[in-house]
This record gives sequence, C-alpha cells and structure tokens, in this order.
Amino acid sequence: MKQWTIWHTNDIHSHLEKWPRIFAFLREKRLAATDDLFFDIGDFIDRVHPFTEGSMGQGNVDLLNQLPYDAVTIGNNEGAALGHAELEHLYDHAAFPVVCCNVYEDQAKTTLANFAKPSVSITKNGEKIAVIGATACFTEYYEALGWGIEEPIQAIKREVARIEADVIILLSHLGLPLDEKIAMEVPEIDVILGAHTHHLLENGKIVNGTLLAAAGRWGEYIGEVTITFDETTSKIAAKQARVHITNDLPAPSDEAEQVDAFLTRGKDELRQKVVALPHQLEHNWFKRSEISDLFHEAACEWTKADTFLTNAGIYMTDLPKGIVTAYDIHQLLPHPLNFIALSMTGIELDVLIREIAEKEAELRDIPLRGFGFRGELFGAILTERMTFDADTDTALWDGAAINPEKIYRIATHDTFVYAPFFPIIKRVKHKEVYTPELLRDVMTWKLKEKYGEGG
Repeated sequence: MKQWTIWHTNDIHSHLEKWPRIFAFLREKRLAATDDLFFDIGDFIDRVHPFTEGSMGQGNVDLLNQLPYDAVTIGNNEGAALGHAELEHLYDHAAFPVVCCNVYEDQAKTTLANFAKPSVSITKNGEKIAVIGATACFTEYYEALGWGIEEPIQAIKREVARIEADVIILLSHLGLPLDEKIAMEVPEIDVILGAHTHHLLENGKIVNGTLLAAAGRWGEYIGEVTITFDETTSKIAAKQARVHITNDLPAPSDEAEQVDAFLTRGKDELRQKVVALPHQLEHNWFKRSEISDLFHEAACEWTKADTFLTNAGIYMTDLPKGIVTAYDIHQLLPHPLNFIALSMTGIELDVLIREIAEKEAELRDIPLRGFGFRGELFGAILTERMTFDADTDTALWDGAAINPEKIYRIATHDTFVYAPFFPIIKRVKHKEVYTPELLRDVMTWKLKEKYGEGG
C-alpha cells in the first residue's frame, strides 16, 4: 500500500492571529514530507484586517508563498471584494498556481481570467493528480467588476471531461450543498475540498463515493486527507479525512510578536491623512448618530437613492477631532460591504416596512456574524423616511401613505440582500450593485467633500 497526504485550509478571512500556529504546523509537514500536498480553498483574505486592506491582499499572498502552497482557488473575498485591477494583479508574485475554472476576463466568457488556470496536474509517488478549482457564482458582483462568471457545475463537468488523471481533486469555494450535488453528478471526482459555507467535516463525508472534506472557518482548524493506493491495481483503496484544532497546536515562541507585526504593518500602510475634523463625530449602535446621519447623506448621493436602509451596528467607532487617517475610517467601517440600490414598488416598500417593524426588536441585540458584516451587534435598524404606525397598522413614507404605483429607490448593502432578515428584499427584481467601492470608500469621499480634502 502507498499513501500520500493532503493538507488544506479554507475561509481564514485574515484571522491572522491564527496564522503563526497554522504556518508553523504546515511548514513542519512540508519539510518532513516532500510528497504531501498543500491547498487553500479561498477567502484567505478579508479586508476587515488592516494588513489585508493596506496591501490589497498582496501581504496575504506573501504568507501563502512562505509555505508555499501547491495550489489555491479564490473565494468571494478575493474575487468580488477587490477591484478588477487589484484581483488581476493579486497573484503576480505567487509561488503557486491559482485554479478556477469559472471566472472569465469578460462577460462573453471567451477567455478564462488571466490570473487563473482551470486545473493543474501534479505527479506524486507515480500518480497523476488533477486539481480543479471553482468559486461561488456571485454574478452581479463579478459582472459589475468587469469579469464574467459561469455556473460552476457545468464548468467543472467540462474540465473533468477534458483531463486524464489517476486522482481528481476539486478545490471548491461553492458551499456544502453544491459540493454534495457535484459529488452526485460528477462521480469522477475523488476528493472535494470545500469552503464558503464555513462547514466543518471533522471526519469528512462520503457522498456517492466522493470524499468531502472541509475545515470550518477563520483558521480554527486545519484539514488533513489521507489517500491510500493499492499498488497492485493502482486504484484508490481508502480515503480518510480529519481536522486539527489550531488552538491545540504548539505556539511559536514569537507568536504575539508576529500577530502584532501584522497589525502594525496594516496601520503603517493606512496612516495617510484624509481630513482634519473640527469636532469628534460620534457613533451609536442603538439610535441615529452624527456619523449615521452623515453616511445616510453620502449613501443617497452616491447611489441616487431616496433613503438608506442599514443597521447602526455597522458603525464601529467614533471619528476623532483633528486628523483622521485611512486607518481611522477603516476601523469605523471595517466591513467588506458594497452599496446595493433596490428599485421597489410602493407595494413592495409597504411589505418591507412591515417586515422591519415585526423584526427590529429581536434583531437589535443579536451578535451578527457573516453576510459581509464584521461588527459586534446588529444594532438598531435605521430607516429614515420609512415608518410604521402600529395604531393604524399603516406603513408610511415621510409620514404619509405610500403610493403603490410609485417606484422608490432604496439604498442598502450586501447584508440586507443576502441575509434572510427581510424576505421581500430578495424578491425585488431590479438591484444595482455598486463596486468596487466599499462603504468606507464612500465615507472617505463624503468626509473629504464636507471637511476639505487633506484637512
């Protein structure tokens, strides 16, 4: 019998406080066994961390280079949270191939994205291994950024039909439900290393003969897959998966210094002055504030909307009197969120206001995680111009009845479109995504406009 091992990470999301232990563990494996394989399955970067924001992900790629990994695929935090030019050049100095078979240079989908290959071939212990990558199909975002994106299953099937290999591995930033579907529809794939939905498969999962493996989120786990070959038949005899808990791994002696250095480098990259404020601008998670009022104005101007729907929890800090830097604004709005403008009929708006009135009390104090939100609490729902009169059971716009025939343009952000808080938002047909600017980029623009560029 002959064995080789795969080590895999996914959805680290720039939780670099975990990286010293992850790297030390994997580097030891890399040095001890040259036949092992190392893969990352996307969302290694997240612009919530100043290190990533300051380097536009280039610093994260440097970290991957230090192992180096054998191949990676991209997640939505690489593909849809960076501008076109930033993603185009993100991997210019990568020491590994990027595999992704469903992102294209143009919306006509004639040429695969220049930074990626649909698959790569690796030979280990005499076996030819094909590694395919695919990422989640965030169509509106990729197209708004000038990329083309293809439905992943058809792209994977085409690539599987094209290649010849003893073992086929899929790096899938698609989520567990889609991984299970792929295992049923494409049985030629031997192992699917999963990501995106932050699922943890501690001992893997066999679906239609395919092994699914995944290591949770935020660097809390490292995945290990062992493949055993029958040397007589040259066929796979066994496939096993397990995970290692990062917090249980030995800490490098300089762990704290490494973590501090990531933050310090990010702060240095973001130290440039944006404005000088005549007074402090305060935030509040539970009601309107000077910051939320200013940002409401900015959002409506940027998107030409009638109002801005958000949760007060997105505003994380005050802005100090005096010099405000890019780092200060990043800390205020650390979320990798974009504006989305909804064109709603009066009937749809009436439903939205009623849904908000029904849920706002229960949402206020929840510790929201995901959907682009990187804060602590959801906070109050801020709904300028939209109110609900419980005594008369009436949804109101500017204190008056809503015109059911009128189209209202409501600005919001990814959290409200992709989270299931208010179902009517998902049903709105016309949505306009504003990329590549994140919320903090628009706040920077507004502060410069109001208080003078550079102070």
